[in-house]
Amino acid sequence: MKLISIKSYSHLEVYKQDWNKIMEDNENTNPFIEYEFVYNWWRILGYQENVEIIAIQEHNRMIAFFPFQFKKTWYGYMANFLALGIANYMDIIVRKSDASRSIMFALDELIKMKKSIVFSLHGLLESTVTPFAITQYLNARNMKERHFSIITPYINLEQINFDEYMKTRKKLHGMDRRDKRLRALGDVSLKVLEANEMDEIVRLHKRRWEKKNDTSGFSSESKQEFFRYLAELPKGKFSVRLTTLQVQEEKVAFTYGFTCRTRYLGYVLGHDSDFDCYGPGRLLIKEKVSQLISDGFQKLDMSIGYEPYKMEWNTDVDYTRKSIFSTNNVRAKTIRNTLWIKNILISKVKKYRAVVLFRRNTIGKVRYFLRQKGSFSYRGRVINTKLFPFIYDKRSYVIGKISNFEEIEDTETSFTELSPNAALSSEHERKDILQRIYNGYAGFYSEDLLKAFWVNENVIRLDSVGVVLNLKKRSIYINDWKNENIIQILGFVKHRYKGKDIFVSVHIKDKESVNLLTQLGFQWTDKVTFTRVLGKSKISREEY
Repeated sequence: MKLISIKSYSHLEVYKQDWNKIMEDNENTNPFIEYEFVYNWWRILGYQENVEIIAIQEHNRMIAFFPFQFKKTWYGYMANFLALGIANYMDIIVRKSDASRSIMFALDELIKMKKSIVFSLHGLLESTVTPFAITQYLNARNMKERHFSIITPYINLEQINFDEYMKTRKKLHGMDRRDKRLRALGDVSLKVLEANEMDEIVRLHKRRWEKKNDTSGFSSESKQEFFRYLAELPKGKFSVRLTTLQVQEEKVAFTYGFTCRTRYLGYVLGHDSDFDCYGPGRLLIKEKVSQLISDGFQKLDMSIGYEPYKMEWNTDVDYTRKSIFSTNNVRAKTIRNTLWIKNILISKVKKYRAVVLFRRNTIGKVRYFLRQKGSFSYRGRVINTKLFPFIYDKRSYVIGKISNFEEIEDTETSFTELSPNAALSSEHERKDILQRIYNGYAGFYSEDLLKAFWVNENVIRLDSVGVVLNLKKRSIYINDWKNENIIQILGFVKHRYKGKDIFVSVHIKDKESVNLLTQLGFQWTDKVTFTRVLGKSKISREEY
């Protein structure tokens, strides 16, 4: 056997056919070790990294490629698989029959050359031979290893009947209800995009993560070029598939995924935050499963992680391993042991969903507020006013009811009912409008859509504090009315919703509105108080 060091992507091109032949012989379904992914990552993102692919030649035949990147340190060398932080999985490019002896030869030679070295190899799927071949080698050489595994859910498309599969899932998170309400806005369809529409994917991703802490960096300028280039590659054994869920031709959810022979891997999933309440991401997965079955794929890989939605959709699990080991000298073992402790702590923390959500959502919101410059300066110190509600917030609302309509004139004032098309095409406050429609409101406006008032026949909703109170029959709730046209609104509502009790709500400190409604005959029935101290919320309700 002969070891060959490949230190540039131009040198790697020499071995393209050898690499692809191994992939074909293995019927590989891991997209991250396909030649197109590795070569283009190195060319676009990894050109400044100290990449060194170790190739093994035997009898003039290339039998293995180890995709490493090395870092010289005070204790010797750190060896990682390349594309760390981009590739969810990684592996040695080797035929299964050659794996054990290739690993033994390559690691023996590297240890001879580097003397002191720590290996931290991410992304090893436990359904492959590599992690166990590495453990076997380390046992033979009396070298200690620790590995850390993370769950990797997937859907076995070969073994499911779509209708039966969906039967147990369609009621999750009210998926049936969300589906119907989304379709009430217009035609809903699944569309596979061309690479030249990648900008739409990036736009949706940025909107989705605008107020969250995006650790993927998918839409960052540096990575956009890479992911865009992969999408532009000719379709083959490895390719990118861009899929969107559309409402009336508008893209509301997307997946950026890799196809690799019989596997589809959903790499990035996102949606337009205006449609949060409709759950378009889940509806997209539903349509995607149906499409992939029709296209003959055997596995929908949901990638690594404990996210609840993955565990709701999966039928099976794999595990993805990070393997950490080193040479037996003192300095390397010290760093190895430190990495073990660090990864033990990270593994424990990641099992707590609340910590993950705090990092992603709460810290993301704080960063967003700071970017928006919601602050003032006091004695030379910058105070962020938008963070005040997180620290302390107290609001009280009173609910009023009117049953006697004799003093209100029945009128057909020309208010127009808000249509789904008008809601979708709104350029301002669209998220709020769509949320209200989802919550069962009917909107009415005279000239300006933003001055619409809303009617709900089922519940009283104090959305700003998250309070919902059921209405009795023959009752309606009016929201977002204005003092200057409340009489016209009441006359219109009296004409349209004949003989029904009318409820309204108003902030208790809004004395002008309270006095006006009292004069019109409203009786105050309830007081609702919302209090938040250091992020902890409390709601109380009492007769008023």
